[in-house]
Amino acid sequence: YSWPSKPLVYTLIGLAFWTFLDLQAVSKYSDNGRRTLATTTNISYLKSESTLLPWAHYNLRSVKERPDPSSETALFWHIPKSGGTTAKQIYQCMGKALTIRIGVDPRYGHDQSDELVVFKPIEGKDWKTVNVDTVSEKGILRAEEMGLVASGKADIIFAMDVNFASSHLFDRLNKGRILSIFRHPVDRLASKFYYLQSATWERTYKPEWKD
Repeated sequence: YSWPSKPLVYTLIGLAFWTFLDLQAVSKYSDNGRRTLATTTNISYLKSESTLLPWAHYNLRSVKERPDPSSETALFWHIPKSGGTTAKQIYQCMGKALTIRIGVDPRYGHDQSDELVVFKPIEGKDWKTVNVDTVSEKGILRAEEMGLVASGKADIIFAMDVNFASSHLFDRLNKGRILSIFRHPVDRLASKFYYLQSATWERTYKPEWKD
C-alpha cells in the first residue's frame, strides 16, 4: 500500500476546509436572506447551482437584470487607490445622497441620532450625505439597525468591506447592486507608496518613505 502524494493530501484537506466554511456560512441564512439558524427546509442554497456566497445569492441583483433604482440600492465597493474618491466626487456632482464618513462628523450634530438624517454638509453644494458610516463594521451594524436600505434614503452606499456590508445591509426584500472600479495591483501599490509619503491626515502616514 502506498500513501497518496502530499499535493493530493493537501488538496483534499483544503476542499474539506472550504466545504466546512461554506456550510457554516449557509447555516446563518434562512430563505428570507436574514441570518438565523438553518433547518433542513431552508438550505436550498446547497441544492442550487449557484457558485455565489449566500449573501450574494440572496441579497444582490443579478448582473443579468436591468438596474432599477426604485427596487434596489447601489453599493460602491471602494478599493483603496482605485478611483473610489473620484467616483464619490462624480456622484456628489450629480447631487446624490452618499454614505460617507462626513455624515457622522460630530460637527453636524447627527452622529448620535437614532433616526436616519439626510443633509447637506457643505453650504452651497447640492450633494447630500446620510448620518451613517458604512466604512467601519461598527458603522455598518448601526446602519443595519436603523434600516438604511429599507428607508431608501441613500442613493449610493460606499463601503470597503463588501462582504460584511452586503451581508448586513441587504436582504431578500431589500436588495443591492454592487459596482466598483478595479486597478492593476502593482499600480495600486505604487500609488499608495507615494500617497502615504505626504498624506499627513491619514493614520498610516509614512513620512519616512520619502527617503
